[in-house]
Amino acid sequence: MPLPPYYIYRDQLTSLYHGLALWEPDPGNLYETVSVGDVGYVTDGYFVRMFNVLLAWDHPSNQTCCTPDFYEPVDLGPFVNIRESKFTGGDYCSRHVATQEHNAGAHRSPDEARRKERIVQIQKARSVPECSPSWPAPRRRPHKGIEDYIRDHVDSWFSIAQRNRLPVQRMEDIILVSGCTLVTSWAVATFLENGYDMEISLGTKPLRNGGMNFQWRIEGETSTSVERKHSLQTDPPRQNQCVFIRGFRAKRILFYTTLRRAAAEPLPDDPDNRREDEIQVTRVPEVPNYRDPLTGVLDYIAEKCPENTIAIAHDDDLEDYIEEVDLLTADAVEGFLRQNEIAYKELNLSPTAALLHDDDEVPVPEEEKATFYAQAESEGELIPLIVHPVLAKYLLKIDMNTQSDHEYDLPKEEINSAAVHPPMLSVTLENHEGYPQSIPVHASNESPDVGITVLDVLMAINEDVKKASRRREWTKLRPDERAGVDVAFRARCQTEEELGQGPCRIDYLRGRNRLQVFPKVSQDGVIHPLPAVEPAVEPLWKNPTLRGPQGSR
Repeated sequence: MPLPPYYIYRDQLTSLYHGLALWEPDPGNLYETVSVGDVGYVTDGYFVRMFNVLLAWDHPSNQTCCTPDFYEPVDLGPFVNIRESKFTGGDYCSRHVATQEHNAGAHRSPDEARRKERIVQIQKARSVPECSPSWPAPRRRPHKGIEDYIRDHVDSWFSIAQRNRLPVQRMEDIILVSGCTLVTSWAVATFLENGYDMEISLGTKPLRNGGMNFQWRIEGETSTSVERKHSLQTDPPRQNQCVFIRGFRAKRILFYTTLRRAAAEPLPDDPDNRREDEIQVTRVPEVPNYRDPLTGVLDYIAEKCPENTIAIAHDDDLEDYIEEVDLLTADAVEGFLRQNEIAYKELNLSPTAALLHDDDEVPVPEEEKATFYAQAESEGELIPLIVHPVLAKYLLKIDMNTQSDHEYDLPKEEINSAAVHPPMLSVTLENHEGYPQSIPVHASNESPDVGITVLDVLMAINEDVKKASRRREWTKLRPDERAGVDVAFRARCQTEEELGQGPCRIDYLRGRNRLQVFPKVSQDGVIHPLPAVEPAVEPLWKNPTLRGPQGSR
């Protein structure tokens, strides 16, 4: 028996890197639209919004599906965390698809049909914004605050769903939305069986109000093995149809604990044999056999982690495996991870949370950190600042071979975000670890709402560290400092040509190449760096247990 069309559609279009594909994009008057911060689940191909954690727990829109328990909303900080970008309209197909545009005649009409041959899945949408937040995928760069929030609240979310008898059978069915793709009109189709002689045609006609009229044509045996649907027209068209959704999901590992206790002790459900510290087990309905590809990631983490751990994954985690497996299913993804022994990382101690991470992700020693302090002034007074986490926490590597406009594989919403809050058109970076002078940073645009961006800061640093050492900078150094700079210079150079160019300013950091930027004046008014406090030494005569040289008093 074939899978329902919404499962096939969901699996096949995962390979497009847009996230989880929704067979039914229309919210159906259950809520206004999918938004970043929504907590919900997917059932029968459509997303059901339970509540939004960016809003207060008792916000009116959080009471439509169920009443959540009290919670503190997610604090995303003062920086711009949600960006909007254009989603290109057109045909979106799974990888085993051939498409062909059909010309109805010599004179092309606006409602000309576009013929699709051997189609497995198609997705057609008008050009509309795509929303995504600055919550980076956990495998690439863990955002500890978001994962901590999930760890602390996902049990409550699952409990709410169970208490309200929502169709959520597993914790990993719950999604914390971090991005969505919204369109005004759409048409979707999926074939329930494989076949090389099946085809489907879709005719489109743009409407004056900006909407789209669709006409399907299916012939022969194809009609019995294809499912299709399209959006209903509204006037004016509403930009609330969610075709792709991205987010975090979590899975708690309790199976091994339950198994060991069941083998050695009476079941906790026996009222005559209960202890206060035992877990009460409730039987749940049989879980369907279907698992989507991201479930394979969660199950792999669960296999590697100890019990009472929360495994966390994001739809973007699938990106690295899409090209590695022929058919993107949960079993294929889990098998690839197990075969290649991808590492995972524990986030917390009790209870633990774990997620995939790069194997080379290791703590950075203090002696490798290059610390700069950002300062800005207004009328001669230093302004308290907050520095963007990319600069303060990511410890990006300063490399002489990096292009000045290198974006460090960061999301656009981070690299183009304001570097400091409140926004400033210029700041100065000072260093107290030997760097020869302060680095001025100026905004590349004159928008007072953004000011200098994260990219502006990174470009200014990359350009400045490449500048050659000046004589007056060198003569200010003590002999031991010169020796340290010379050692760093020779360790950095790989060729005779580099050695012949002499030291650069980066060498004055003496091997420190992992960037961190802190505010000169923090929000609570503390000026950094804090002055070093010399340890107090008591006078010799005040300590009766100490004596001078033999024969002296």
